[in-house]
Amino acid sequence: MLVSYCAQGQFRRNLRAAGWLTEKLPGPPGKREMTRARKPS
Repeated sequence: MLVSYCAQGQFRRNLRAAGWLTEKLPGPPGKREMTRARKPS
C-alpha cells in the first residue's frame, strides 16, 4: 500500500499503468486531496 500527498492526475495515471489500484482521499488541513494506491494480489 502507498499513500501520498501528491494528487496530480499524471501521478495517478502512472500508478495505474504500473498495475496499482488508486483512489482519491480527502487531504489533511491545507491539502485538498491525497492519493492511496494498493497493488492487487
